[in-house]
Amino acid sequence: MSQSNDILEPRLVAVDSYYLSVIDERIQDLSNDSEHLAMALSAINTDDDASRGVIVAVRSALLANSELASIVSEMLSGLILLPEIKVNDYE
Repeated sequence: MSQSNDILEPRLVAVDSYYLSVIDERIQDLSNDSEHLAMALSAINTDDDASRGVIVAVRSALLANSELASIVSEMLSGLILLPEIKVNDYE
């Protein structure tokens, strides 16, 4: 998606709820993987301050990405649960 959200005009699109649920599962996988990698980094012990700083920075970024992915997953879940609507086909 190379377009900025500021440029996109609002429009209705047809998306199957199953497709959204598959996307949601992949996002949940990313969230879990990021969290597990962050926890794995916690097991690394080093006496080097620079290395410790890098580990903390990467761990923080992974946890932030995990949290963001969880938020996006919640947003998708909300879309999946929206009621089905009928749209007239104007050709």
